[in-house]
Amino acid sequence: MNRKRLSLQWKGTFIELCMGRLPRVKKGEIDARCTDVDSPIQSSWYDNAELLKTLFGADNWWSVDDLDHAMGLVFAERSALDTRLAKMTVEIDGTPVTVDPEAFQLSFYAPEAIDPLEDGEMIVCHGAQREATLHLQADFEAPFDPSLITLSFLHYRDYGYILIDLDYDGHDDVQFDLGDTTYLQPRCFGKDYFNDTSR
Repeated sequence: MNRKRLSLQWKGTFIELCMGRLPRVKKGEIDARCTDVDSPIQSSWYDNAELLKTLFGADNWWSVDDLDHAMGLVFAERSALDTRLAKMTVEIDGTPVTVDPEAFQLSFYAPEAIDPLEDGEMIVCHGAQREATLHLQADFEAPFDPSLITLSFLHYRDYGYILIDLDYDGHDDVQFDLGDTTYLQPRCFGKDYFNDTSR
């Protein structure tokens, strides 16, 4: 058997995006509590334990995710994704190899349909992003086949393409080195937001 080790690295921006239900009457409470322009967003929303507990019954912001929770490297546009694919670093037994990103298998998905909201409910979307380096290592039987590198993305029109899965021939133990956190401005949407194809 001719076993080899694949090491793959990819640098970019890691995003964790959460969506949850928000009664419209509570939107006013949030606006009233988060009006201090001098207060960092993380203290007025993300680190506000009292707000999270009283409005959502949650202990932390990432638990406000009853509609969706996605995380991975994010690319604002398809052209940005294509450019970054060419910068992926691949080594076989420690030796760099040149890989044509056209060989990769890419899959793109829309977010799952959201269950109907109750009258007066809204969607709150929030999250965090960090600069990151993705690492994947896999032992495989030679020869190396770049077409066995598969990447799956969720596309959110206001955030971009989020890498939700990467594997080589079934090996998908991806690790991330994460940098400092930047929090996203929480946003509230009506129930038809994800069905609106005009934007």
